[in-house]
Amino acid sequence: MIAILLCGKLRCKLRFIQPRARFFTCLVAFLFLGGVSLFPQSFSGEQELPGDPAQPIGLTLSLVYARYGVPESVYTIRGAEEWQDDVVFVYNDRDMYVFKDRVWQVSVRTAYGITLGDPGGVVSLILGDGVQSFSGYLLYALPSRSWPLQLRVNLDNAGRVESIFIYRSDF
Repeated sequence: MIAILLCGKLRCKLRFIQPRARFFTCLVAFLFLGGVSLFPQSFSGEQELPGDPAQPIGLTLSLVYARYGVPESVYTIRGAEEWQDDVVFVYNDRDMYVFKDRVWQVSVRTAYGITLGDPGGVVSLILGDGVQSFSGYLLYALPSRSWPLQLRVNLDNAGRVESIFIYRSDF
């Protein structure tokens, strides 16, 4: 905008200059003053959406404490095999499942427009194409960051959302 105004003011002063020189003068003014805004001013690698429920996945324990503080409670979950044991950090709006030193799964009350208690059909409509329907749950592949992510929505006997999990599917 400033470059256009500048070119307009320059036009009356530059009317005796060749049209080609006038064009290049306006082009330089545009690139110098207006063209800078066409490029990103800063880039920090992966861009995260505020409130994205998948944000904690991949965080180390020190980063979990730094971002979310001390958990309200901590408990363990026994898997079918020893390597499937997890420590769960409970926060107000999410539970973070930790294996070794990183969060690999998050359980949330609401995610991507889906809330506990919603009918399974609504979940399929919200997520659209790509939803895989199984007996008792729905799976959806989320756009990945550095690893593949899955959204799993568990349904109760009435077909309503009972729990929502986001996890690394390569674990």
